[in-house]
Amino acid sequence: MNNIFSIGDRLEITPVKSAFSYDKNEKKYASQLLDFDNVRTAKIAAPMQDGRLVPLRPDEDIEICFFTKAGLYQCRARVKDRHSDNNVPVLDVLIVTDPQKFQRRKFYRLECTFEIQYRRLSREELALREKLATSKRIGDEKAEAACEKEIEELPKEWRTATITNLSGGGVRFHLSEKLDVGESLEVIVPLSMKNGETTMQLMAHVIDCDKSEDLRSATSDARCEFDSIDNRQRERIVKYVFEEQRRRMSGGER
Repeated sequence: MNNIFSIGDRLEITPVKSAFSYDKNEKKYASQLLDFDNVRTAKIAAPMQDGRLVPLRPDEDIEICFFTKAGLYQCRARVKDRHSDNNVPVLDVLIVTDPQKFQRRKFYRLECTFEIQYRRLSREELALREKLATSKRIGDEKAEAACEKEIEELPKEWRTATITNLSGGGVRFHLSEKLDVGESLEVIVPLSMKNGETTMQLMAHVIDCDKSEDLRSATSDARCEFDSIDNRQRERIVKYVFEEQRRRMSGGER
């Protein structure tokens, strides 16, 4: 394991409700590898949510996802102790299963609130995008250019929504209209990161859209999953989520 992990690696913690049944809690929390003995014992930053420590107790089982230079690794661990190191809340954990490399399917969802832009794709545009994908696949550059030009010339109606959570897999937001499940969207998500502002322009589809839980509001809540997102874009979102979580843990200001 000493060739896999590096001090400072980003982590994602998933509590396990029972060490016997291994029923998983759906909540995931950001953390960081602080120290490792190259055998089985590690020190990690105690995860926090909404400015409060997540109550993980000694002998509680957790699953850890390591974001390493060699890829993503997952293992089971057990909390051995809780303490503070230079005023930083720390967990001592014992790694109880060998880390396994895996392809990520679920991502930590960051609760957040800021405005994004979205637009609904028409049937005409969807047909053109399908034709564009076919042209790229067969290497027909002339047809590809023609499709891109037609898509560019289509009327586009952008609307404003308020994001409520974001992950490397998708986004949830409040909006003033009802969307259809399966409907295709384009979304523009501005991210404020350590190295400056960046804007993500992504395709997505609606997996759920219900009336807002606030009965006084006429808004809806939409959950969307990103489509055709490349690794570079996804890693940028994951990096933003991690940076924002760490900023909140340290009490810093954006």
